[in-house]
Amino acid sequence: MTMKSTPITLALFLTVSGSVAADELSPDGRPHFSGKDADSVKEAFHHFEEGNEKLEKYLKGDSIEGADLAHVHELTYTLENAIAKMQAALARLATSLEEVHLASERGDADVVLESGREYLSIADQFDD
Repeated sequence: MTMKSTPITLALFLTVSGSVAADELSPDGRPHFSGKDADSVKEAFHHFEEGNEKLEKYLKGDSIEGADLAHVHELTYTLENAIAKMQAALARLATSLEEVHLASERGDADVVLESGREYLSIADQFDD
């Protein structure tokens, strides 16, 4: 029997199987997970790499269904959290670099030093 990948079927499967327990159900009955959170960019990047490796394993075949489909659904929450954490850090990185850029054009050494140090502090989070 092939399981159709509808939200209701997925929610029913998760409820009956118990193999993947949703944190809660959304108002339309779909499972909702919180995923792993990251306290740092490095941790987010670790979750990102680890999640991508897992996702790649699930996607190797020609089809996906049942518990694997449910696991992929759960995995996407962790990947989304990791990407959001990295995006927020990249936005702060871009902002501080722009401050350095503009201050260097104006010859504002104080802002260059302050924003430059902030930029490097954020950039260091992306190093191994």
